[in-house]
Amino acid sequence: MTLTATSEPISSDSASSSFVQEVTAATFMQEVIEASLHVPVLAYFTAPWCGPCKQFGPLLEKVVNDAKGRLKLAKIDVDKEPQIAQQFRIQSVPMVYIFVQGQPADGFSGAMPEGQLKQLLAQFITASPEEEDAKAILAGAIELLAAGDAEQAAECYQALLHMDKDNVDATAGLASCYIALKQTDKAQALLNSIPEDKANNEAVITAKAALSLALSAAESGDTNELRGKIKNNPEDYASRFALSNLLFASGKQEEAIEELLTIIAKEKDWNEGAARKQLLTIFEALGFSNPLAQAGRRKLSAILFK
Repeated sequence: MTLTATSEPISSDSASSSFVQEVTAATFMQEVIEASLHVPVLAYFTAPWCGPCKQFGPLLEKVVNDAKGRLKLAKIDVDKEPQIAQQFRIQSVPMVYIFVQGQPADGFSGAMPEGQLKQLLAQFITASPEEEDAKAILAGAIELLAAGDAEQAAECYQALLHMDKDNVDATAGLASCYIALKQTDKAQALLNSIPEDKANNEAVITAKAALSLALSAAESGDTNELRGKIKNNPEDYASRFALSNLLFASGKQEEAIEELLTIIAKEKDWNEGAARKQLLTIFEALGFSNPLAQAGRRKLSAILFK
């Protein structure tokens, strides 16, 4: 895009704030270079005749204002400030340079969607005190649930949701607490409330898998009775499958995995691969980085590919 002169002022559809400044050659050092020593500054080169800028400028302002002081936006009209434009060799607009500690750390030309923009800027934004508190609460809740204290963990997750009702990790975590407390109806309702575009969240996958296993366990019968059936007939795979459900529900996760591996080792395709599918559900319920899940995957691979 060729830069041409015009007297038309820059227009903006979003309200100005202390985080958004129009910058001139006289204020560039203060508003960009010096300011970037304290907070990342987006030097936004724009022009009133630039069509994409009319849409992208307000989006930039929104993202910066949403950051609540962890970003600043310095708007530079290339027509009014040709000296700055020439210094940075601006050939087209919109153009953004991200200044950190007095130096350009990154940059991009052209407009981009909000999600992509936030993802790019995330690496430059430090967490707010509220976000740090939320991370600490989430970590504590995860630790409590792993230690078996589902009631206390639930209180932590509820506190998080009070802070941010759309926190997917907290919603899924609270559902996991309800599963541990045998309140599957509440867990199901919570998981149903999670938007489809968040379905691939690891905590959501884990909670859904745990709920599926809990519901299966409720229909699996009595542990001692199932053990008796297996003792009399080691090839009673239906009883082994049901026993695995009960073992997992009672916290005996490694034993549950071994029962399913036994079925797969003896008859890989039993009941249309039900044991393998259930084992994968257990891995999801445990979480991708869980040592038991990792060990179980290795054993499963050894069985399937020997």
